[in-house]
Amino acid sequence: MKKRLGGFKNIHVAKLLSDGTFQAPVPVTGAKAIEAELAYEQVQFYADNSIDYSDFIFNGGEGTLTVSGLTADEYNLLFGSTVADGGVLVKSGDIAPELALLFERNKLGTNHKVYYVLYAVKFAPPSISAQTMEGGVEEEVVELTFTVRELADGEVFYMIDTETHAGGKDALWYDAVQKA
Repeated sequence: MKKRLGGFKNIHVAKLLSDGTFQAPVPVTGAKAIEAELAYEQVQFYADNSIDYSDFIFNGGEGTLTVSGLTADEYNLLFGSTVADGGVLVKSGDIAPELALLFERNKLGTNHKVYYVLYAVKFAPPSISAQTMEGGVEEEVVELTFTVRELADGEVFYMIDTETHAGGKDALWYDAVQKA
């Protein structure tokens, strides 16, 4: 079984509803890169002059999603911004929705993939930056920062490897948010 991964594509997000279910995933185009760091806090208790209990407890996470740009509809979807008459209005009172973040990576040397879903992600609106063209054009990307939390049942993320996974979840990955 091969385990080296490469590539990153098919970003989708699905709104997390108040009842703990998700809306259908919606594509976000222009996948460039993703990095998510999940924080685990070490907990140790001592008794009788030695470590009596030691564990790591999930303490949230954060990350960066880099895309080639954003459409007006993606501003609305990711940040709760108002879209009207071809424009986007970002207000200080906008409330970004919690989303499931889905994507896939290729298993190098095979036709298999590894699918991922982070269950409770919240994006911050991006900064505004631009630069002049000095004799050439350089790609300008948009970096989106996000936070990660666990769901009420403790779920943080789920991934499947199409090489070893038995079942049809991979075929449905972008139709509905999958769980273990």
